[in-house]
Amino acid sequence: MLEVNFFHICDNVILEQGTGKFSIIGVFQNINAQSFPAMHPSMNIIVGLENKNAGLYDVELVFLDEVSEILKVTSKVNIGVNGKGIWVHKLLGYTIPREATQKIKLNYEGKTIYTGYLTINNK
Repeated sequence: MLEVNFFHICDNVILEQGTGKFSIIGVFQNINAQSFPAMHPSMNIIVGLENKNAGLYDVELVFLDEVSEILKVTSKVNIGVNGKGIWVHKLLGYTIPREATQKIKLNYEGKTIYTGYLTINNK
């Protein structure tokens, strides 16, 4: 079973070639918008995962609010021989339909393995 060690929404992620080190820039949990629908130009999701078995695993990232599903992304995560993996997904032009607290779920094999929240304010 995949386990989540960390999950961050941020402005940018820098992955260093060779060492595998990463820098997380501008972690946030809130977006302010003056009107809706709004467009957030760019954000990154970075997730640290682990599993006792190395391999390629299918995951699904879902953003939803109390009205509807807003975004669904499917991807593959590589877990190395050390049992750990990093998954980074860049969202460009994220459309925000309304003011709400969005639930963010990371699913694996039809089960939610992480739940987080992104608050959208009208300011």
